[in-house]
Amino acid sequence: MKNLTGMVFKLLVYLALGLNAASVLAASVEERLAEINRLAPGERQKRLEEGAKRDAGLKFYSNENIDLLKSYTDSFMRKYPFIKAEFGRGSGARFVSRLLIEHRSGKLDADVISVPFEAGLQIKRAGVRAPYRSPELQSYAKTFSDEEGYWHSNHINIAVIAYNTNLVRPEESPRDYPDLLNPKWKGDLSIDLEPERVLVGWLVAWGEKKTREFVRRLMQNGAVVRRGHNLQIQLLCAGEFKIGVELYAYRVAQTRHEGKCPIAMSFPNPTPGSIGSMAGIARNAPHPHAAALFSDFILSADGARTLASTGRIPVHKEVKSIYEEVSQLEQKGVPVLLVPPEKADELGNVARQIMEEILVRRQF
Repeated sequence: MKNLTGMVFKLLVYLALGLNAASVLAASVEERLAEINRLAPGERQKRLEEGAKRDAGLKFYSNENIDLLKSYTDSFMRKYPFIKAEFGRGSGARFVSRLLIEHRSGKLDADVISVPFEAGLQIKRAGVRAPYRSPELQSYAKTFSDEEGYWHSNHINIAVIAYNTNLVRPEESPRDYPDLLNPKWKGDLSIDLEPERVLVGWLVAWGEKKTREFVRRLMQNGAVVRRGHNLQIQLLCAGEFKIGVELYAYRVAQTRHEGKCPIAMSFPNPTPGSIGSMAGIARNAPHPHAAALFSDFILSADGARTLASTGRIPVHKEVKSIYEEVSQLEQKGVPVLLVPPEKADELGNVARQIMEEILVRRQF
């Protein structure tokens, strides 16, 4: 009765402050996670599993490809068969906007939310997530998590120049960005409609003036704008064009090895990269114990191996990529420029302006 009275009192206080019942739930989720993290490892795991059995379900919303989302949920359910894990997928700015709208209206029913790195701090500022520090983070560099526990990431994405080896001989292939401006490639280039990640990398490396000039010159050299990096890889394999300006390295390697596609990659200077999608537990998670178990799982060595099995580039200290081309890049001297989330947040508006003006409106 005393606990019930306390809960009622807390609800009345929140309502008096103009907050809704979801805010009370948010506080209880945060408090529950904080309490669990104060337990000894064995007791902590026991408490999570007991709570997850009561939760019985999990919803994971992410911008990642379906192959990875399915691999994650299938592997997680094999480990915890008493939890039914479901996923929903979205992409780009529309996905982020939908999450924010559902959060503000109190209709967001996800437990764990993963968004592109360029939107990570926006989601944090909006209060979509509750803080949670997984013990599995000890296997990652500090770059891959938020100090306060609002997000974490377990892989990197890097953008490379890719080319069809049936149409372009390796010795003639473009090695760096200036090579793409050669008139011999006119009309044979493809770039995504929303290349925000690589644009932010260029802005960090070159500044706005040089980045704008480079994108304009790409368009003047006949670069074709297409929506979707995966679609571009498919068309590149089919010989619809010769060169992809900024395709994801792991997809190039994956398509080459598993799809038997005549494709290869060059690592330009810089090779823009970012931490992978930024995941975290929803502030109003309906299944907080399952959400914590899922977060621990995707950060664990087993989760990293699940990630690596889909071709991606893990950053867990014990797990490497399954493709040699994109493994141990630092040791190979690849000039990777890993853009921190703070820079992506700072330069996001400029990147979107360039996309709108030059790639969408074709003002070049």
